[in-house]
Amino acid sequence: MSAGRFVWFELVTKDVEGGIAFWTKVAGLLRKDMDMGSFAYPMLHQGETAFAGVVPPQMDGVPPNWLSYWSVDDVDARTAKVEDAGGKVIVPPTDIPTVGRFSLIADPQGAVVALFKGLNESEPATRPMSWVELWSKDVDAVLPFYTSLLDLEVDQMTMPAGPYHVFKAGGVQVGGAMTSPNPDAPPMWLPYLAVGDLDATLTAVREAEGALLVDPMSVEGVGRFAVVADRQGAALGLLQP
Repeated sequence: MSAGRFVWFELVTKDVEGGIAFWTKVAGLLRKDMDMGSFAYPMLHQGETAFAGVVPPQMDGVPPNWLSYWSVDDVDARTAKVEDAGGKVIVPPTDIPTVGRFSLIADPQGAVVALFKGLNESEPATRPMSWVELWSKDVDAVLPFYTSLLDLEVDQMTMPAGPYHVFKAGGVQVGGAMTSPNPDAPPMWLPYLAVGDLDATLTAVREAEGALLVDPMSVEGVGRFAVVADRQGAALGLLQP
């Protein structure tokens, strides 16, 4: 069962074609469009696995970003708890024809995430987005929002940058959370794309006029990672397991 896990992602950008061109070039992704009836939905694949769509923002003032979809058992029931827990409902529960139902919410510090229940509950064979973590202004203050909203457990680890919290659903690690290492960064959920060669991918990012936001570093037992942004400013983690 996928409930409690991140199951889909979207690159939200005004320059849809530019975003697709950047990420397919630097990360070797493939583009395939899905016919949604009234429009074509561009999807990014790693190998045969579809894991993300690319869409323009649906409201004014939305900066380029990667939106993460968190699978839940009941979108309406979970969304109904958001405001009482101190968060904000940005888009109320809404059906996506032939796909599922979702809502868009923000936690008390402003990090945005989608709650989603799909019509197809099957698990992908591989997960191109190998990890997702919350960068918050004050992680200890925001953890109760997620644990109460989504019935999650939290384990704490000691990392070089400070305490790191791991969310668990049904005993399975599903995401991380920490106080942001960059005080100027907005609160956000940051996905990490699995890559085969981090150094080669970072070279491709530079050549495509992207930006390196967090220098490469290693975590024992996890791998090497860095954080980059495309030409429009959408941030994404890269992880070589």
